[in-house]
Amino acid sequence: MKVGLGKHELLLIASGILWGTSFVTIKIALNNEVDPIFFALLRFLVGTAAIMAIVFWMRRFDAKVLLYPPIIFNSFLNALSFALQNVGMESTSATNSVLLVNTNIGVVAILAAIFLAEAITPRIILGIALGLVGVLFISTDGDLSAIYSGTFWGNLLVLAAGWVWAVYIVVQKKVLNRKTDVIMVTAAIMANTTLFLVPMTLLFTTNYAIPTTGWIAVVYIGLACTFGANLLYNAGLKGVKASISSVILLMEVVSGMAFAMIILGEMPTAITAMGGLLVLFSILIISLATGGPIKRAKPSS
Repeated sequence: MKVGLGKHELLLIASGILWGTSFVTIKIALNNEVDPIFFALLRFLVGTAAIMAIVFWMRRFDAKVLLYPPIIFNSFLNALSFALQNVGMESTSATNSVLLVNTNIGVVAILAAIFLAEAITPRIILGIALGLVGVLFISTDGDLSAIYSGTFWGNLLVLAAGWVWAVYIVVQKKVLNRKTDVIMVTAAIMANTTLFLVPMTLLFTTNYAIPTTGWIAVVYIGLACTFGANLLYNAGLKGVKASISSVILLMEVVSGMAFAMIILGEMPTAITAMGGLLVLFSILIISLATGGPIKRAKPSS
């Protein structure tokens, strides 16, 4: 029997829409010559300050959660992913980025089958294969010589970020199965991610200048896409399977591509559009193979 969208699914949809707007925001900042890794650090400083204020106001700070090894590991993955994504986006479009990041749905399905005992089927494998072909189309625009171009390597970095986030999703699901305070878990992830981004920024950033447009982007992405979306995501993930959550979060693709067309005027080429359709088709196949985004997760014991 089908079940309507519940609270957890709706929270994930909201987080996906907000994260979709982040790709346009990042691209605007990069177009204004904001350093990509420094920008990642600033967004997490803003987001962490916001959520920590709430945590202390609610008297829910827990140092044990902050220092919980899986959370520290996941925070490193999160910091690495944002660094890879932002650096990659210097050389590629917001449209390509949102598509490539979300190819991680297949990786999540595989990892969830291995580590969370979630089922994997031939249909999932087919979806992954189609998604990889789509990635090839998007990354090269039908020209294999593009492998030697900056755009290709930018696409590759964004793709790598998405696949690292696949590991993050599975680990985060295990964390949320063990830790009940979603607000403190979110705060711990964000605070530790900030700490990991500090040495990355010091090592690789050469320009710390931020124009007015850059600061507006920092405040928006810090409050809406870092603080808001992360809190919504963790609250939603707590009641949904990891593989299912990655399907629901594909609202990020719709949101990201829509805002890229409206705000940045990005219109994909025919080959890139074909690759995008293959990625979306692969997502649909995997969604159907995993029972669709409205299937309930079993409560954790």
